[in-house]
Amino acid sequence: MGFLQRVSLLCGAAFLVIAVILGMLITRAFGENATDARIWSILLVGFAALFALLFGVVRKAGMFAEQQDLSRRLVSLMNNVPGAVYRGLPDWTMPMLGADIERFIGYPAEEFTGKGKRWLEVVHPDDLDMLKARIREAVRKRERVLRLEYRLRHRDGSVCWVGDRRQMIYGEDGWLRWVDGLLLDITDRKRSEIALRLTQFSVDRGGDAAYWMGPDGRLLYVNDKACEALRYSREELLSMKIQEINPDFPSERWSSHWEELRQRRTYSVESRHRTKDGLLIPVEVTANYIEFDGKEYNCVSARDITYRKRAEEESRLLQSQLIQAQKMEALGLLAGGIAHDFNNLLTGILGYANLLCHRKGIDPEIDRAAGAIQRASERASNLTAQLLGFARKGKNLNIELDLGRMVTAVIGLLERTMDQRIRIVTDFHSEGGCVLGDPSQLDQVVMNLAVNACDAMPEGGRLKIVTERVFLDEAFCRDREGMIPGSHILLSVGDTGIGIPPENLERIFDPFFTTKPQGKGTGLGLSMVFGIVRNHGGCVDVRSEAGAGTEFRVYLPESRPGTPKEAVEMSASLPRGRGRILLVDDQETVREVARDMLEALGYEVITASDGLEGVSRYRDLWREIDLVIVDMVMPNLSGGDCFRRMKEINPRTRVILSSGYSMEGAIQDVMNEGILAFIQKPYRLEELSRVVGTAVGTYQ
Repeated sequence: MGFLQRVSLLCGAAFLVIAVILGMLITRAFGENATDARIWSILLVGFAALFALLFGVVRKAGMFAEQQDLSRRLVSLMNNVPGAVYRGLPDWTMPMLGADIERFIGYPAEEFTGKGKRWLEVVHPDDLDMLKARIREAVRKRERVLRLEYRLRHRDGSVCWVGDRRQMIYGEDGWLRWVDGLLLDITDRKRSEIALRLTQFSVDRGGDAAYWMGPDGRLLYVNDKACEALRYSREELLSMKIQEINPDFPSERWSSHWEELRQRRTYSVESRHRTKDGLLIPVEVTANYIEFDGKEYNCVSARDITYRKRAEEESRLLQSQLIQAQKMEALGLLAGGIAHDFNNLLTGILGYANLLCHRKGIDPEIDRAAGAIQRASERASNLTAQLLGFARKGKNLNIELDLGRMVTAVIGLLERTMDQRIRIVTDFHSEGGCVLGDPSQLDQVVMNLAVNACDAMPEGGRLKIVTERVFLDEAFCRDREGMIPGSHILLSVGDTGIGIPPENLERIFDPFFTTKPQGKGTGLGLSMVFGIVRNHGGCVDVRSEAGAGTEFRVYLPESRPGTPKEAVEMSASLPRGRGRILLVDDQETVREVARDMLEALGYEVITASDGLEGVSRYRDLWREIDLVIVDMVMPNLSGGDCFRRMKEINPRTRVILSSGYSMEGAIQDVMNEGILAFIQKPYRLEELSRVVGTAVGTYQ
């Protein structure tokens, strides 16, 4: 009861007592005079009634003031609680709403309580159907308390999340009368939850395996990538310890590892993880030590680096192969230089041996010795030819070749170095059929295939080499790039060795690919075979079965009539030549033997010791000179430059180029400028007679 109510009640009671006492006094005073007594009684009753009315007014005024005070306290409470207190009606209007709502959505509470703005107007459209459906369900089930989370649209267009806890008030008829509730701004919490879900999703679906584990190594969390990489289910992994997965951290060393992690807090290391099927995969592990709620954890991410390690290994291997290739290139240059110098020396030996063999009436012992020298020199010449073939790069020398004869020559070289437990079988069915090509390069093809076959038979076996004429139809050539239907010569090289695994058959012709131990092969042999055969218009097929041997089948186009022929062996009786020849060579031994050989053939010879002297002599005597033989490699002035200067003197000059190198690269370029012929050192009397005689027009 309020203060004013208490005062009015006391005053009313006092006035009533006074009125009663006054009535009693008046009655006693006017006892005999009834009329006066009645008048005073009426006045007293009126006075009492007036006083009672006054008492009621005062009491109501007190009650109203007290109600206003209560309302002020309620409004103050609504405006000061954290959130917006409201009362809502079923038509979504709000007769009561806390002022804090303006902070949520930018609209003052009066927009809803005074102007009739409906709550639905600020609910996010995407959440509206959900909100209505949830409230309908709550009403249907007569739920008393309802908790909701949804989005509101701010006046400036932004969005905020609210938590809505409402008390549902129902009438006796079961219909919803109103709701009393509290709205809380939960935007920051929802953003954190969304960020957490996104982070969780990123970790679960991340490209790296992720693990959480405790101090004992037991796995507490694994993501999807970890399950995929290790081929375990999540349940299986969560029942395991990291020591069962990572062999680099065994149980006996785990405590020291954990202590190290505790000290370092974070580190990265390359390690290995074992999959469910026992496969070890290389991984890059990043470990992070954390403490949370008084407990220790290790958060680990593991990246599969299989491809990186493979690329590093391939890069290392490629670098090693590149170094090996550079060594091979340097060796090739060295071999070419040695062969050139050796050919110059052989020119003297073989040349004089030829002269002795063709001189009539000499002592039989001298004739026999000369023949032996000549045969030895020829073998030495074949060796230098092999060296030049090894060093060869550039264009092909195209002459007709009998593959059967080439194979026989290669076998002669191979027999001296091959395992004696290997038996060589040959079967030549290509008599009369030749191919057009470079002898040194095709020698290399036969040699590489034969050597590979021998290497495939470490315990011995059979090496079979076959040549035969075959006809290739369009169906065969269609599947082989660059092949043209027609007659071909087949070279087959087969062994009974270990064979080639199916997975390697696709790569055997790749440069640097080899299955031989380090130091036993460069990986260039078969790639050279493939390249040479392709350059000769052919193709290579391979058939192999693990443990049952391998067969390489080389198809080369058969040469057509009218193509260049191999050098023909001359009889002991050589035709006599006529004419004057200028011989230009910086090697004195070569000049002397070549002069003697040419003079023995009937020619008059003028010599020059280098290109400058040769040009000078030609300038003086060009009208008397029928032919010039010039060495390609000389100091001061090369054979090519010498030829060009002579052409300036006499455009119709006839020149034969000679060299200890094979006809390739720069030599072939000079040949294309108008050189009549090329002759390879060491000179052979028969070849010299044929080439020179053809050039001066005296050879028949």
